[in-house]
Amino acid sequence: MEKSFKLRSAIEKEMANQGYNFSTLSEKSGINRGVFSAILNSTPPKPVSFHQLATITEALNMPAGWLFDEYVGECFYGDKPNRRRIEPFLLACSELGRTDLVRQVLKRLLEDLKYLPFVFETAETLFLEGKLAQSAPFYEIVAEHEKHQHSVRLSVSQYRLFRTRLSEDGEENLKAAVQFEPFRHLLPGRLKLDALLRLSNLYYELGKYADMEVMAGELFDAASELYEGIRSGRTVLEAPDEPKALPAKSLVFYYASALLHKQLALIEQERFEEAKPYGERYGDLSGFEVMDDDGRQEVERFKVFALGNGLDLELMLGNFSILPQYADYMDRYPAETLLCLVNLVKAANRHGADIDDILSERYIPIDEYFERVPENYYPEAIIRSTFASLHYHLAVYHHRHGRRTESAEHVRTCWQLSQELNNQQHFRQLASLLSLPPLFVQSQASGTGEAERS
Repeated sequence: MEKSFKLRSAIEKEMANQGYNFSTLSEKSGINRGVFSAILNSTPPKPVSFHQLATITEALNMPAGWLFDEYVGECFYGDKPNRRRIEPFLLACSELGRTDLVRQVLKRLLEDLKYLPFVFETAETLFLEGKLAQSAPFYEIVAEHEKHQHSVRLSVSQYRLFRTRLSEDGEENLKAAVQFEPFRHLLPGRLKLDALLRLSNLYYELGKYADMEVMAGELFDAASELYEGIRSGRTVLEAPDEPKALPAKSLVFYYASALLHKQLALIEQERFEEAKPYGERYGDLSGFEVMDDDGRQEVERFKVFALGNGLDLELMLGNFSILPQYADYMDRYPAETLLCLVNLVKAANRHGADIDDILSERYIPIDEYFERVPENYYPEAIIRSTFASLHYHLAVYHHRHGRRTESAEHVRTCWQLSQELNNQQHFRQLASLLSLPPLFVQSQASGTGEAERS
């Protein structure tokens, strides 16, 4: 009862400091005078509801979070957890970033595991409201206390934690993915699709294309199974009691994404002929029977991706006669220009082509890119990673054309972006420049040294 005594003592002390008595504070706060007396003077004292604490705090003009440390005792008044006091208190602690108090209350609460569903439900509420960081301590406690290692609740908690841990740090993202991966198989329906797609996206960003190919295959199998189940009436896209994906996407989006990611993984592994048929499959989804308005919009976007990737494949195979079509494609779809430039430079390096004219027309620095293409469906981290890759390939391109100064400048920019993203793929690309002629390596060494000092 020590914390309860401190809570009441602090309220009485502040009342005295500000010249309040039960009557005047009751009038200002709207709390009945008799309730005040019961809270502060009864033996034993009446428990303080969280709403009453918030009301007293406001009436006394005290800052948000006042007496939160002391309020923990009220949550377990008489050594019994009280959900009506605990739930609003936990949510308020989350809003204020008091994860220490959240953990303290939850660990004590879960001395009785019957409260585990309540903790999980609270985590889901926070997560689906977009409060990912605030939800993390709740999911961590669930993961620590879940006894059944093959439970859906544990798998969902691990997936949500994976989502909360994603950042612009590539190596930290990889650690989060490795920790989550073993739990992906038990995720329900649409949540499993969402998880597999995010893993595939992450491996693409990190240059782990074999892993990306595996995830794309699993995504296609899962989307196809759900599609056939819906068509036959055996299942629904998302059951009412099923954990929700955030944001929710249509089934056709996941189905098409699986085919797109499979193709991209094959392209990056230079298996160009294998990659070709996939564009036809996600480029024409007119026969897909489970479709809503969002799905129809997604189908149109995948037509754009199929067209662009088809042109990329032609370039990779050495067909530069399609450059006028490629330029037209970039004009029509500005958000695709950056990826187009990366693939164009890669193809030029592969086949020794001269693309100076189109580079002078199309290349712009990253800051200018964000100004010119503000409406972009690619996340900023992907754009920055793609720019790092572009600068690497431009460094090689300019070196092969004897332009050492330009090459060194692109190395410096690639190095800076790679450091910001902590992306080992780009560091490996930079290390590969050591295989180029000595004069090039010496030039880049001095350039990267300047970047480190800047």
